[in-house]
Parts: sequence; C-alpha cells; structure tokens
Amino acid sequence: MSARLSAKIIPAAWRLALPHLAAYGFYLLAAVIVTWPLAAVFSTHFIGHPFGDSYEYARFVWWFKYALVSGEPLYFQPWLAYPDGLSAWLLWSIPLQSFPAWLFAFVLPLPAAMNLSILLRLALNGWAMFVLVSGLVGARGPALLAGVIFLAFPTFQGQLAAGHTGLLALWPVPLYIRSLHSLAAGRRHLAVMDKPIRLGLILNRQRAESRCRWVKTSLSSIRLILFRSSISVIFFFVLSVLGSSQILIFLLLPVTALFALRLAARREWPPLRRLLAAAGLGAGLSLVFIAPGFVEALNAPPWLRERGDVSFSADLLAIVSPSFQHPLFGQLDYPHAVLGVDPFEKTAYIGIIAGVLALAGVWKRRETRGWLALAAAAWVLSLGPLLKILDRPVTLIADGYPTYIALPWALYQQIPLLNIVRVPARFNFVVALAAAVLAGYGAAALRRQPSNGARDLRQRSLGWAVWLALTAGVLWEYRLFWPDMPALSADIPAAVTALAERPDVRAVFDAPWAHLLAAKDGLYLQTAHHKPLIAGQITRRTPVNPAKLAVLETTLDPALLDAAGVDVFILHKEWDEGRLEPFFRKKLGAPFYEDARLALFNAPEAESAPAFTAVLASPGGITDRADSYFYTPERTGLVVRAAVAAEGRTTALYLDGQPLGRWPVYGAAEIAAGLTAEPGYHTLTLAVEPPCPVPPVPALECRTLRLDEIILER
Repeated sequence: MSARLSAKIIPAAWRLALPHLAAYGFYLLAAVIVTWPLAAVFSTHFIGHPFGDSYEYARFVWWFKYALVSGEPLYFQPWLAYPDGLSAWLLWSIPLQSFPAWLFAFVLPLPAAMNLSILLRLALNGWAMFVLVSGLVGARGPALLAGVIFLAFPTFQGQLAAGHTGLLALWPVPLYIRSLHSLAAGRRHLAVMDKPIRLGLILNRQRAESRCRWVKTSLSSIRLILFRSSISVIFFFVLSVLGSSQILIFLLLPVTALFALRLAARREWPPLRRLLAAAGLGAGLSLVFIAPGFVEALNAPPWLRERGDVSFSADLLAIVSPSFQHPLFGQLDYPHAVLGVDPFEKTAYIGIIAGVLALAGVWKRRETRGWLALAAAAWVLSLGPLLKILDRPVTLIADGYPTYIALPWALYQQIPLLNIVRVPARFNFVVALAAAVLAGYGAAALRRQPSNGARDLRQRSLGWAVWLALTAGVLWEYRLFWPDMPALSADIPAAVTALAERPDVRAVFDAPWAHLLAAKDGLYLQTAHHKPLIAGQITRRTPVNPAKLAVLETTLDPALLDAAGVDVFILHKEWDEGRLEPFFRKKLGAPFYEDARLALFNAPEAESAPAFTAVLASPGGITDRADSYFYTPERTGLVVRAAVAAEGRTTALYLDGQPLGRWPVYGAAEIAAGLTAEPGYHTLTLAVEPPCPVPPVPALECRTLRLDEIILER
C-alpha cells in the first residue's frame, strides 16, 4: 500500500514542481544576462562598482566562515577598532545579507561564493513574483514576464551595482503578499460557506446537518487554509526583514497598509482583524532580529548620525529616465542630469514595455486600482522632502522671495521609525513591485484565449514566443550599465598577504582614514593579511573616535603610533590623490611595497612616551563647524582662544559634544574658554549656529563665520 501511495504521490509532486523548477532555471539565465560579465569572471571579481559596498560585504562574508572555523565570535569584531573591538549585532539583524554566501565560502573562493549567492538571490526574486502573479491571474506566461520585470528592474540593478546585496533579498515579499491574499480570500469564503449552516440549523437542525455535510467539509478545509495562511504571513513577514531591516519601511508597511485599507473599505472586519493579527505577530517576532541593530543605531556616536534626505531622493523624472549609457536611449540629454551623479540609489525607470502592460492591466482589471494607488503614493514618497527636476530642487518665487516646493516626505520624515530613513528613493522598491504585478495583470488581460476551449499547440507556441520576445525586450530596455555590469577585481597583492606571517605587526592603519572607499578597501584587505585594524566599521563609517584617527594620521607621531598599536600603514593611493603620500614618505621613509593602488609603510620606532599633541582647524569660512583634535597623556587644564569674524552670527565651542560657551559675533572678535580634559583623545568644535542649510535655501542669505586663528594653551 505504501509503495502504491508513493507511486502516486511522487509523480504528482514532480508535476507540481516541474513548472517552478523550469521558471527558476529561466530566471537564473535572466540573472546571468543582467549581471554579465559576472559569469565570465566568476571566481576573480566581485559584482559591484568601485564606489559601492562589495568589498565591505565580502569581508563580513569571509568573517562568518573564518569565525566558524577558528572559534572567533560571530557578533563581535575583535579585529576591528583595535584594541577594543566592535559590537556586530547589526549582522545578527540582517543574516540574509551574508547567507548563503558564507556557507558557499567553505567550498568556493570568496568571490565565487558571493557571486553565486547573488545569482541565486536574483533568480529567487523572479520566481517569487512568478508565484504571486500566476496565482493572481491564473496564467504562467504573464507571470513569467512579471518575474523578469521584478528581477531586472533598474532600481534593483542600481542596488546591485552599489553592492547592497542585503536589500536584494526581496523574494520573501511576493510570497508574503501571496499569503495575505490567501488569508483575506479564505476568510471571505469561510463567511460565505458558514451562512447555509446557520440558516439550516434555524429551520431544521437534523435535516440541515445531513444536507450541509459538504459545507462542513469545505469549512474544515478553509479553516485549515486560514491557519496555514496565517502561519505563512507571519513566516514571510519575518523572513522579509532578514536581508535588510529597511524592507520593513520600504515594502512591508506599504503593502500591508494596502491590504488593510482594502478590507476596511469593504467593511470586511473579520478578515481585517486576522490580517492585522498575523502581520502584527510577524512584526513582533521580527523584533528578535531588528531590535539589536536598532539599539546600536540609537546609541551610535554623533559623527555616525548622517542624513541625506535631499541628496538621496529620486528625481521627478526618474521613472521615465532610462540609462544614459543605453545604446538607444543614450542619445537623450535629460537622463544624464537625472542619473549621472548617482545611478545607484536614484534609478526608477519603469520602461515602455512594462509601462504599457501596467496601464493595460489598470484599464482591464478593476482589482489593480489599489496597486496603482500604492505605486503612486510610494513614488511621491521617493521624491523626498523637496521636489527635484534634473537633480536640482525646484524653486518658486513667492512675493519676490525664492523658495522650494515641499513634498509629503518633509512631514513623514519626522515620524519615529520613519526618521531613520536617509534614502527616500528606496520607496521605488514598491514602484518596482507594483509595476511587475500590474504588468502581469495587463499581459494576462491582453493574451489571446484558445477558441472553444481547444488547446491548440500552434497557438500556445505562438503565445510563448510572444512572452519570450517581451521578456527579451524588457531585459534589453532595463539594462542599466552598458556594455557590462561593473565588477571589482578580487586580487590582493602578495605583500599584503605576507603580513599574516609577521608576528611583529599588532595592527594596520588604512589611510586616508576618513575616505569611505579607502576604509572599505581596507576591510577587504584584512581577509588576506589577518591583522586587526585601528579603524574599521560594520557599516558606512568607523565608530572609532575621529580625534584619535586624525591625530595619528596627521602627525605620524612615533610615540602615539606605538601606544595605539600601529605597526603598518596601508596608503590607498587611488583615494588619497597625492595629498598624504609626500608627507608619509617624508615621515616614514620609502614604502616596503608599492603599486598603482597601494603603498605599504612600516611605522617608525618610538623613542619617547606620548606627549600632548594638537591638530588645529585651518583658517577659513565656516558654514557649519570646524573641528580641532588633541591628545593629552594626563588630566590637564586648557584655554582655547579663537579669532573669528562674522556679521551677526552666533558661534559656540564644544568639547566632545559638550558646550563650553556661546558668543554673538559682530565684526572681528576673539572668544576664549577654559576646559579640563581627561587623558585621551578629544575633539574641540567651533560651530556656527544655526548652521547654513544643505542645500542652500535661496530665500535665506547664509552668513558664514570666518576663523582666522585658533590656539590651545596649557
């Protein structure tokens, strides 16, 4: 009996799985096309632009594998911020950023492990959209096309080039939406099926139970579906935030709000309660992953709290701006202005093919109107706080005064949780999702049905040829980088690798420390030299005291370097642009290794103990703040004096963020304040208050503060 049952189940399961396996293979091929030439340099290059985060993420993929092999802690980084180390609970918050790449790294070179993970992830994104749309429209051809649109949407290609692999773990979101559909539809069916039983029980209980037995059976099946749908909603909600917690804001909240508003408008209160309960439980369980990283972000030092709402907002024309490198659209002028500065975050091109199909879907299918409204709302939010055209804020003249045009995000960015968003352009993730769904509806509405229900092989073959042609058109139209997707060499010089064999090297200092790309390159080099870094970060910028890094790099004082544990400098020449190199050669001598990108120097030997050292701000105009740094080996009292000049501005002095005093400045003036500094590195800030706005506001003339001289006296 068991053998007979297996003989029936296995072929049936295979028939169910075969279309999905074929679709996944198709999307894997599409991913290879989108990322070309990645397949040709699979083991020697990382996908990503030199300005992106690929090296940084590669380092953490390597660390997971190394920590599991060596017994080092996974969520603490003893090799960063030497000698203290860094907490890395943010990596716990986003496990899908590194998984399954670190698992592949056990058997593959690091570049191949990361590249394989990216290809599989892109294919999963397409397949998940295929599952969603095939369930919505009941046809595989339109669903296949919708998956390609979602996989290759230019917004995601921009994130891919930026190396934001965690943000590309989007495949749980369509499956979450599919579960929401099942939950809402199942609950409505339950209510409809329950009515005959209630009416029958009132009229004749015995007769009703016998005649409505099939209804009871259906009710049991629907309740089982509801339970499974609720579990699926919770599961895929949690899974959706594991690539990046920002998906909660950019996708999950808008999509959940769409379904909730739909049910509320129809007054379907039981489905609404069930949906909110399942989504709420999913959000609660997500806190297990989100909370540690969120707490770290709240406790971040002031220099890590960056904003970029205007800079990282989408242009009004972004949705109609194809790649300026495209062989056909590259002749247009405006895409250069819209995307030329940042083709990574601000890309949102919907495309002609997807746009026409989406409009057809809205025209033909009434249920698509909600998706259109969601896409429109997300697009407005993606524009950020100020309206921009050709990457410049639009100005209007009101009563003779120029002013900007404020948008809804200027209000929403003040709301708790939303105020952590520094890249409003990522709301175009919703636009991409909605465009794929709407295009699937449109393709299904326009497809030709077989006459009289006959399965005409010729007609079906022609239909699939049309879908494949449209798919090829989408891939060609959406291509963001021509001729090839950017890729980074994984090669590391042998001299860097040889540092791993030097027991005299305590830590490495990557210079210039303040350059974000030099810092990311330094993280990747650590995968070869295996030495702690004086700086280093989990994301974006190092949390190490900038006073310490600035004093060490600016003075190259042997005593301070020895006390900090610096034994080797790696100067990243391509990001230094010749500013530090002459000084390094003068103070440190000739490098023991040098090529076009790097120069490696040994730190000098110390001959004395560290002494008081200061690096003072240079004279010039100040629109926000000017920082001076100093080191003191013991508790000491200091007097700071600054010669400044301004026309009616207020200036303030801060020691490590704590105010020392404020002074109104009219003309030339001298300000002075006393302070007491504990042993260690400190930052002395001269600020103008309020600072000049960024970008400058035409309605306000911002008067700068001029710093002529600043002196620290002991």
